[in-house]
Amino acid sequence: MRILKRITLGLIAVIVLAVLVIYAGSEWTIRRGRDVALTPITVPHDAASIAEGGRLAKITGCRDCHGKNGGGEVLVSNPMLGTIAPPALARATAGYSDAELDRAIRHGVRKDGSSLFVMPTQALTFLADDDAGRIIAWIRSLRPLPNDSLKTTHYGPLARALLLSGQVRPSVHPATVSVATRPADIGNYFVSVSCAGCHRLHEAQPSDDGRQIVPALAPIAAAYDPVAFRTLLRTGVGATKRDLGMMRVAAVGGLSALTDVEIAAIQAYLTAEAAKVTAR
Repeated sequence: MRILKRITLGLIAVIVLAVLVIYAGSEWTIRRGRDVALTPITVPHDAASIAEGGRLAKITGCRDCHGKNGGGEVLVSNPMLGTIAPPALARATAGYSDAELDRAIRHGVRKDGSSLFVMPTQALTFLADDDAGRIIAWIRSLRPLPNDSLKTTHYGPLARALLLSGQVRPSVHPATVSVATRPADIGNYFVSVSCAGCHRLHEAQPSDDGRQIVPALAPIAAAYDPVAFRTLLRTGVGATKRDLGMMRVAAVGGLSALTDVEIAAIQAYLTAEAAKVTAR
């Protein structure tokens, strides 16, 4: 019995030590400072720019995660992963300067210098300066409301283990890759600032939750006729009519805000990209 008791106590000690290591290591990852300088940004105040900022916030997924009207959402809540709760934007950004808010959006860095997580900065980093300013203008137009979500993000043991192992990576993107104004090639641009948050151009990959395969963009777009592709981006209904999961959510929630001209430009760009691979 003594040997069994010692083995049990030893196992408990190992488990406790592992939990402490995971917690301490992941907490360091969460709190670690990131050296990304602030840069000035011009934020417009006219109604048209604010409205366009709200539309862009749909297309780029801000309103899918932070709520249709920016009031916050709870995306995940379970004991192992914890709670992933993008905050109400008006409340969360009240203490941010415009430059700090721009750094959070395009570079994934909080006011205190730590990294954001589960933020699609791999796409948002390509936002042109003028479009980033428009999105900030829309955020500044929001006001705290009684029904805002007050939930905050905290990580459970599985999420912390994934953070520590690097399987969940910080959202920080230090390099500036954006241009001053929205480029003329809007097909490439909207793919970069929106679609690239989930998809790669030429390679399929697992979704973040591992529940489905996210297809490569270029060959999918090339396989659709223009009407069907427009339907896909507006409704999330594909050629097979099956439930496309997150694609349906993204289409109804944000991509439906794209104009016909923008959708046509996106398909033209992706079809050209697919042709490059075929020609090799």
